[in-house]
Amino acid sequence: MLARKPISKTSRTIPQEWAESLARLLNETYKKECEKDDKYFDVYGLIYSEELLVVVSYLSEKDEYLAPITVLLSCDGEDMNSEEKLKETQKNYIDIVGLFFDEIFSEDEWNEFTPHWQEVTHKHKNYFYKITRENVALTIEADKLLGPDFDQDEEEI
Repeated sequence: MLARKPISKTSRTIPQEWAESLARLLNETYKKECEKDDKYFDVYGLIYSEELLVVVSYLSEKDEYLAPITVLLSCDGEDMNSEEKLKETQKNYIDIVGLFFDEIFSEDEWNEFTPHWQEVTHKHKNYFYKITRENVALTIEADKLLGPDFDQDEEEI
């Protein structure tokens, strides 16, 4: 399960055109790095009633088994409960992703993964992130195969 909040069970995907435009923006902005690394950006997003989750993966073009760098961003539901707040959140997500990848690309041997949710403040708003090696496309497919009842709280196990 990708959601930060354990109560998040059902979701819908973010609009495809927004995901594609963010991926296009990242691939153009970091074109030099993408060409050097033989990688590209892919964007996923899920909307839960309690949170908005956007996932950006930097994936290998040649080896689907090569672990990507994946940034997961999450905000609480109140940051998307109006059109104005949603647009502000989308802009802030773009900024935050850019800041993370600017830092990642500034070091030859970057290896600062944060597999647990961390809080970040950007433009006086609190967001949550984690940076992993997760191949989110595989996680999404596994979640579809396993179904919504598979993910249980640790207390239930």
